[in-house]
Amino acid sequence: MAAAAPEVPRPLRVYLVEDSEVLRRLLVPAIEVGGGAEVIGSCDNAPGAIADLSTLQPNVIVIDIALASGNGFDVLTALQDHNLVPDAVKVVLTNYPTREYRERSERLGADRFFDKSETWQALTFIRGLAAQGRTSNPSGRSSSG
Repeated sequence: MAAAAPEVPRPLRVYLVEDSEVLRRLLVPAIEVGGGAEVIGSCDNAPGAIADLSTLQPNVIVIDIALASGNGFDVLTALQDHNLVPDAVKVVLTNYPTREYRERSERLGADRFFDKSETWQALTFIRGLAAQGRTSNPSGRSSSG
């Protein structure tokens, strides 16, 4: 009788909500380094992202505030109001790191909030989730220091 093949862990599935094509091109390989995570999709606008997210069911969603159409708050609101992808870790990565935006993001369910000048910290956080094999929300919400 042949032994069952060991189950291969699935990579962390990441979705990007980002309107900058340049930043998307930089983020994808940076997230996928080491093979523990894969970018399963991206969108530059809120309506398209919301439609994709309910279908793709990522483990991590990276959300910019300023988008080509709509904004990151629209995405967070839809995720919260419709209980879409409830176990996904929501990471806001924005050029608008104001206290108001941070607090609003957290109220709408963001688990982490990073200024784009802290992109390396956001990537470190995502890589840490991938390395741990975490595919559900971290306990408690926190933000970068």
